[in-house]
Amino acid sequence: MILDELVTRVAGQLPDPVDELQVAALLESQGVTDQVAVDTYGRTDVFALGRQVFERLPRGTVEAEREPRRSSWPHAVRGPLYLAPTTVFPAVADVLGGPAAVRAMVVATAVSWVWGSGASAAAHQLLARGAGAAAARLARWLGLAGTAIAAAVATVSGWQSALFVLALAGLQFSIGVLLFHRREIVLVTAVVPASAGGVIHLVWEATGIALALGGVTVLLAAAGAWRAGREAHDADGVRLPKASTLLGAALPGAVYAALCATLLLYTDSRYVLSALDLAVAAAPLVLGMGVVEWRAQRFFELASDELRRCAVPAEFRKALWRLLLRELGGCLVALGSAAAVLLVVLRAADVLTLPGALLVDGHVLLGGAFFLGFVLVRTGGAVTAPLILAAVLLGDVVAGLAADPVPVFLVCTTALSLFLLVALRGSVGQVRHYR
Repeated sequence: MILDELVTRVAGQLPDPVDELQVAALLESQGVTDQVAVDTYGRTDVFALGRQVFERLPRGTVEAEREPRRSSWPHAVRGPLYLAPTTVFPAVADVLGGPAAVRAMVVATAVSWVWGSGASAAAHQLLARGAGAAAARLARWLGLAGTAIAAAVATVSGWQSALFVLALAGLQFSIGVLLFHRREIVLVTAVVPASAGGVIHLVWEATGIALALGGVTVLLAAAGAWRAGREAHDADGVRLPKASTLLGAALPGAVYAALCATLLLYTDSRYVLSALDLAVAAAPLVLGMGVVEWRAQRFFELASDELRRCAVPAEFRKALWRLLLRELGGCLVALGSAAAVLLVVLRAADVLTLPGALLVDGHVLLGGAFFLGFVLVRTGGAVTAPLILAAVLLGDVVAGLAADPVPVFLVCTTALSLFLLVALRGSVGQVRHYR
């Protein structure tokens, strides 16, 4: 009987499933669509077929223990923690000169963003397999390698720029490692000296003191990152994946991050030394980026709950679409609130212009697009998301040569969000992405 053959095949791949939804997810991942369930197996949809197969599978004697869900809220604090040490940047600009400091910041941020995204994906791949100790080692060593790469790239601008890039990239990678291991308290402690140095430089123009305190932050963060994860251990009998598997896990996120960094830095690097409202337009996005990552992670947590609640695929797809729009709305509200505060402050200081306001709005929309892109990459859009982003980036560059780059950026971020929403219509409701 054809159903018995399917049961035998599933039993070999999924010996002790938790419920019929896990079976349905496996079937869907192997190309069994609702139409195949009807035509080949005589069932109404994949969920019904999964239920039939689950009922026929032999049961294991011991139910697998589930790891308690880890709260994703610490993602929300990432933006302020990344932004706090940048208060030392004016002191760095005093030493390197404004243009050289901007170039060094772009190099450090771009390499850290791209390399860090890939390193995080590979480390999470190991963590998901129960290889906690291996994940911790990989995160540390890849962070060290990324720092060296960033510094090497910056040597073309001189040893002072390379030293600044070494410090900034090292700090950014250390922050990533500390957050990977949920060491927020260590990180908060580490960024205090740099924040104090920025304030001292602002009040008394004490460049040397500010740079010294910034160095203390780098050393504290690096030491904390190197110690983090020492207590992690690998589960008994865990088999580490091949290097090619880790590379496959890291590559989509790294490519997408590279395009995100290019779009953001291409726009913002030209305004760092410009009018104040243009120079700080990205602040709401930087402050709220942690909220964006948190909402993306929260979306998948809540999607797993919906997977257990919904009885039929159509209901699940509608629930996931409503959930996606709700979490997107949460991102835009958070970013928009930060942007509103910034606009009020700039207006009160009489330094707000129309281009500045439009650029702030563009960054709010870009944050929403980043959220949608994160979800699309994890729901089968590892190729689609970068292609959409690359097309929008190309449009932004070409149109910006012929028109004012600020409104062009606003139009492009709006278009990016719409394109990503269209792409998600076909993937966000597929059950296999949430098991």
